[in-house]
Amino acid sequence: MTDALVTAAAPMRGRRDVLRRIGFWSLSAATAAGVATLSVRGLARYGASDGVATYTKVTHQLGWLKGVQFGGDFMALELGYFADEGLNVHYTAGGPGTDYRTIVSSGRSLVSESNPAGMIDGYLHGQPLVAFAAVMQRDPGAFMSNAATPIRTLHDMIGKTIGLPDNIRGQIAALLRRAAIDPAAVRFVPVGNDPGQLITGQVDAYFSWATTGVPPLRSAGFDPYVLHLSDIGVPGYGGVLIARRDHLEQEHEVFVRYTRALKKGWRWMVDHPEDTAEIMVRKYAPSGTNLQEQIAEAAMMRDYILTGDALTKGLLWIDPAVFEGNVALAREAGKIAPDAVVDVSRFVTQSVVEAAMGTA
Repeated sequence: MTDALVTAAAPMRGRRDVLRRIGFWSLSAATAAGVATLSVRGLARYGASDGVATYTKVTHQLGWLKGVQFGGDFMALELGYFADEGLNVHYTAGGPGTDYRTIVSSGRSLVSESNPAGMIDGYLHGQPLVAFAAVMQRDPGAFMSNAATPIRTLHDMIGKTIGLPDNIRGQIAALLRRAAIDPAAVRFVPVGNDPGQLITGQVDAYFSWATTGVPPLRSAGFDPYVLHLSDIGVPGYGGVLIARRDHLEQEHEVFVRYTRALKKGWRWMVDHPEDTAEIMVRKYAPSGTNLQEQIAEAAMMRDYILTGDALTKGLLWIDPAVFEGNVALAREAGKIAPDAVVDVSRFVTQSVVEAAMGTA
């Protein structure tokens, strides 16, 4: 097993040098520092004796491919914010089959992402995970339909074919019952990550993140109408940062430093969405990633990041009440027994964001 948290001696990159490289688009890959494998429970530190800065390594398993949806993470890396906090951060790309919760639970990665429903599912399955920050204060999960024949409400779904992942079907059925609609009146079909079924008319609405679904639809000449889950009664976040409970408790200060740097990275991204997209496509995203779609996605993300509590509490804020709302819906969906006790404090904490407040 690869340890998620180790220390490594690594060269400090100057902020001015990073900005100069960004400005001239000379984005050559930085030389990776050697990393020694140590126990996550006993952090040895070395390198200071010869004047070399000692970094703490943080591994982050991304929930998807590297792209602008993680732009703030990579801007914290690119602009030296992690280095300022004494962190050496490594991001591993995810994909359709990435079991990110198990990867973090097993200790193979220190951090990953989830959402309120995923955290509830992990709790019910005994995974020792804790959510400690949220990038998107509004869940980008949404139903996209043809703007000429839009799905604006749950009632508009009656008699229609709705494409959505199987793992949220129970939630939507519960919402339909709340609205006094028989779920059998709606035809649900499973979909993947390709919105082509919406473009060809095979489905009347397609579920995905609006930030990742709308740009390619518009690139294909399709004008989508967007109905967010939050519009129909599901409170939520996007990009909820998670860690193993014992790691967070034992190395709390590392998570505070990580979150403090991330706040600065995401702040830079929302202020420079186009620059962030260009950096991601040139340096980090898979070959062939569409730059214009990444620019459009970065611009859209601003309204999901800078909203709600982020405007008053600060970026990456997290509120247990959002998870309580999802627990209530999960009970209605039959995923939680009516008499089962679900202690949200066991899988959500504000201690990290509270400690990182006021610094970005």
